[in-house]
Amino acid sequence: MIARYWGYNANKNKFEPFRQEPLSLFPTVIEPKKRTVFCRWCHRWEYIRLAGRKRLMSECGKVYTRPFVTENRLVDYGYDIQKRDNAYFIRIRYQRASNENRRLMETSYFLDFDRKVLLRNGKSVFDSRSIENRLPKEITKIFLDEMSEQYKEQFGICPTVSSALEGFSVIIGYMLSPFNVNFYKIAQHWGLNPYDKNFSSLSSGDTPTAENEMFESLGIKPTKRIRRLYQEFPQAVVCYAVAKDLGFTDVNILQKTPGAHFYAFLKFYMVSFTGGEISYPLRDPLRAFVQDMLEFASQKTVWNSIERTVKHFFTGPKNIVTDGINTYLHVHTYLTDGEKKEILKEGFNQYAHDFLVRRSEVVVQQEVKVKEEAYFDIDAKFFTLEYKTGKAHKRVYNPKTKQEDLVPVPDEERFCFYVARNQRTLKEIGEGMKNCVGWGYTNYVREKKCVIIYAKYNNKYRICIELFSDFTIGQALGPCNNPLRDDELEAYHEWCKEKHIRFEKAFRPRMAR
Repeated sequence: MIARYWGYNANKNKFEPFRQEPLSLFPTVIEPKKRTVFCRWCHRWEYIRLAGRKRLMSECGKVYTRPFVTENRLVDYGYDIQKRDNAYFIRIRYQRASNENRRLMETSYFLDFDRKVLLRNGKSVFDSRSIENRLPKEITKIFLDEMSEQYKEQFGICPTVSSALEGFSVIIGYMLSPFNVNFYKIAQHWGLNPYDKNFSSLSSGDTPTAENEMFESLGIKPTKRIRRLYQEFPQAVVCYAVAKDLGFTDVNILQKTPGAHFYAFLKFYMVSFTGGEISYPLRDPLRAFVQDMLEFASQKTVWNSIERTVKHFFTGPKNIVTDGINTYLHVHTYLTDGEKKEILKEGFNQYAHDFLVRRSEVVVQQEVKVKEEAYFDIDAKFFTLEYKTGKAHKRVYNPKTKQEDLVPVPDEERFCFYVARNQRTLKEIGEGMKNCVGWGYTNYVREKKCVIIYAKYNNKYRICIELFSDFTIGQALGPCNNPLRDDELEAYHEWCKEKHIRFEKAFRPRMAR
């Protein structure tokens, strides 16, 4: 049974049970770097003449005892703890250590082991930055021992805490992920809410093999060295997993990745490990970069380039690095090995960014051209509708033979009907006839909702026909969406007759659906 009242014992420098609630505490305010102490008798800062583990003497000769704290630090001095079922009501009394005033305050907490929640003044908390108070190790140990008994009864083992967390933080981590407490520390750094499914999907909940499952989900072989790295610096597993995901396999390189700068670089993009899947905005372009460079450079050389990029990220405009990396994914298949080596040497700095942007503009123009030239997937039956009106041959007088020869009639002198086969042709029709075919019908034709048939005469576009899949006509118009007339109408009438299409004389212009 835990004692109700707890207070600070200056002689033993620890918290222990009290018979009644502590009323106050007089901490000694010091500045360790300047080796000064605030003398409450003289109301001024004085040099420390003598200093020991329990006491120190000011310049004026006054002796002060523990606790020694810095200016404006919050100091907890009293705990009122009551238990009901498997929940605790904790009232903490504390004060702000200041040389100007002494303000007494209190905060209430509710800790429920069954529901696995911690409430501060009635609101749930999971981040240590939301908790002003500290829970002393003496009280923390009692809570952990009680929780461990439950886990031992449920799972048959009693886990230990390898994390650097303490107080309320380690208790929350213990409740939410008892066999992988370090995951709670990662959650704090990455802004994850441990009560969300994103957190529980990684922490594996209440399972003894949670830590092994975490390593397995990230594709990491948990050697002793990695476990030690994870215990000392839990966030290191994030850097390690990302580097491995990018394509680095050299153990020596992977051990270098958990640096503070690389972690901060990844944290800026809020890496997510939901369900064991690594996700962040720059994943695909960075993977493409690493895979390309590993074809002609060592892993050490490629990793040094990544480090240069991270350095550029923190010393220059962040958007330059981000845009450069994203642009690389778009153009990397068009780069020569020499150009890739230049980027490898530079990292994604201003020079690499400007070069990739210029190359991207060229690539976009090439892609647009290729896209426009690509043929639509048109059923073969529609190509039978291509037709040239009038007679194919004509008689022409030959002065040499003084007879009339039969010669082919040039296409320019006939109305020639064709099927528009690509986007470029549609654009030419739209520009030549001043209609919306060039920009309004591309997707319509690509999705096989219609086919555009056009006719040229004297190298000019004269007739534009929208034909549906059942060989019915949606509209047939001349330039500027004018009705067909004269020779245009005659040519259209001949085409309908030859291709067995019902002839319609007038149509209204409309937009593509």
